Amino acid sequence: MSSDQVSEKAKQTLESVKELLEKAEEATHRALERAAPALQKSIDTSMETAAKGFSATMKSIEGTTSADQVKLLRAYRKFLAGQADFVDARIRAMEEKTKAPSA
Repeated sequence: MSSDQVSEKAKQTLESVKELLEKAEEATHRALERAAPALQKSIDTSMETAAKGFSATMKSIEGTTSADQVKLLRAYRKFLAGQADFVDARIRAMEEKTKAPSA
């Protein structure tokens, strides 16, 4: 096989791989577009529920004595900090996972 033939085969192979990758990317985008509305709705619902829970908790705390409010607010802050720490750890883990070279 001549060098011209090898070069032509390489170009054809590259073009085939390129087309395959484009098709895979399109399929992935279509799948994400189908899933995204449901995921967004779920996230919106969860955030709304969390906001209502926060509001209800704060309202309940306001109905107690000042000394009890301080204790309850400190406990609630500790609870929320634990949730924030969990989210931070999850973010760090996901960032590390995306940085890790593929095996």
